[in-house]
Amino acid sequence: MMPVNELFSEQDRDAIYAFFETRERWHDIVRWRTLEHGPVDTIFYGDSIFEIWPTAEAFPELSHLNRGIGGDNINGLYFRLDEDIFPNAPRRVVINIGINGIEREFNDSVNRLKYVAGLMRERGIEVWLNSIAPLRSPDAWNRFQYQDKIVELNRVNREIFEREFAGFIDLHSVLRDSTGQLAAEYARPDGTHWTFEAYREASKVVRRALMPES
Repeated sequence: MMPVNELFSEQDRDAIYAFFETRERWHDIVRWRTLEHGPVDTIFYGDSIFEIWPTAEAFPELSHLNRGIGGDNINGLYFRLDEDIFPNAPRRVVINIGINGIEREFNDSVNRLKYVAGLMRERGIEVWLNSIAPLRSPDAWNRFQYQDKIVELNRVNREIFEREFAGFIDLHSVLRDSTGQLAAEYARPDGTHWTFEAYREASKVVRRALMPES
């Protein structure tokens, strides 16, 4: 497990692992870690957007692991690096994170994300970031109030990941409607999660970024 430090405290660690224990997906991933396999090309790393994403069907030619856990946040990504990223020696990691914890102070969110990405880059891993997707009102967790913050976080993170890391994948502009919300045909009733049509469109964008020759 990754050590606590000035960005990721003991309280952060204890809270995220207590949360993980409530998730069936987490217990599945703990079991999957015992399966033997060689290095993989790509790891999809993040929250429920990746957990639900049918990555095996969307990217059948790509050697990859899906390590999305519903409800995860940047603290979870940090504390499970030693379990879900580094042992698998991926060439590339694609991150989808940020809606859980969107209420966190702006610069703290940016700095934690940059720090986690930097630890992977130090190991020679190519790090990509997906944009945070828009929400549709009314959303089930009362986060629609952060729509403008999502746009600004995406703007700042795009600058960082295009300058310092492998790149930024803009799914926000693909999935939003003319009002800036998650388009009706892409939104599940909770206003946050995506329909199959959304995943089909988003997969096209991810494919163009990761496999431009295909």
